[in-house]
Order: sequence, then structure tokens, then C-alpha cells
Amino acid sequence: MQKGQTTLTPEQMATLAVNLLNQSLLEAGRTQAKQLFRRLETREPAPLTNLKTDDGGVIRVDCQLDSRAFVGGLNFSSFRDGVLALLSQLSDTLRAEQPLRTFSPLPEQDQPLDADTPARLFAVGGLTTHDGNTNMLMLGVRPEADQPVLKLQLMYVDPTQFQAESSTS
Repeated sequence: MQKGQTTLTPEQMATLAVNLLNQSLLEAGRTQAKQLFRRLETREPAPLTNLKTDDGGVIRVDCQLDSRAFVGGLNFSSFRDGVLALLSQLSDTLRAEQPLRTFSPLPEQDQPLDADTPARLFAVGGLTTHDGNTNMLMLGVRPEADQPVLKLQLMYVDPTQFQAESSTS
């Protein structure tokens, strides 16, 4: 993001994301939310809103979905449940007024990070189970370097990496 370079803390960024995703996917009518989901299924960014900055600039906020790690058949209901679980966990973390941890995703072995990989990923996830399949939805953010766009990136991650290892003794 060029021009006045607006800087937000992770907590401010998460609050912005929670509010926008809540408005766009949970409070919106079912038809409107389902249309957004259908667009997100294509992995193309979907514009959510335009924000005005203190210096008079405008930042477009887009949303994108990476469902490659989703286990089972992704449909609107399972996606909406994942968003609800994620936003609930993020809201609880923000209300606790503790620092919100973020991290940078690591590239796959011998593979560079692509433009669809979040620059920062919040260390909070929404865990859901549908038809015996467990899924974890997480939220990342990526500001575009060459234009005033901020991507909110919803991504399913392999939930097994969060399971406690069972003892074999």
C-alpha cells in the first residue's frame, strides 16, 4: 500500500476484519452471503468495502478464500459455520485485551510464497466438524504493495497439526 501508508496494530486489523466479515457473511441476508460465498469459491478476491484513510486516501478491502485444505464437501453452511467459529474465537481473544499473536506463513519445501499467501496470519482459528470431518478456518491479511488494497484471506488449514499427539506408552 503506497501513499500515506496507514499502519494498524494486529488488534485493530482483527477488529476491522471481524466487523467486515460479520457484516458481509453473517448479518447479510442469506442470498447476499451465499452470492459472496460463490464468488469466494472461485478463489478470486471479492471486494467488501472501501475505507477512507486519515490522509484522504481510499483503501479497498477485498476478501479471498483458500479452501484447498478443506476436508469433505465445502458448502455454504459449512463455510458459514467456519466463519462463525473463527469470528467467535477472534472476538473472544480481542475482548480479553491480550496481544493478538500473528505469524508469517512458511513456504512449502522448495516453493516460494505466492500472491495468495497472507503476509500475516492470526494465531486464532475456527474449528468445525461436519459429517465427521474436522476443519480449521484461519484469517490472514495481505496489503498489496503496488495499490491501495488490503486482502482479508480466509484459509482452511490442515486441522491435524493442532491435534495433541496421543501417547504410545
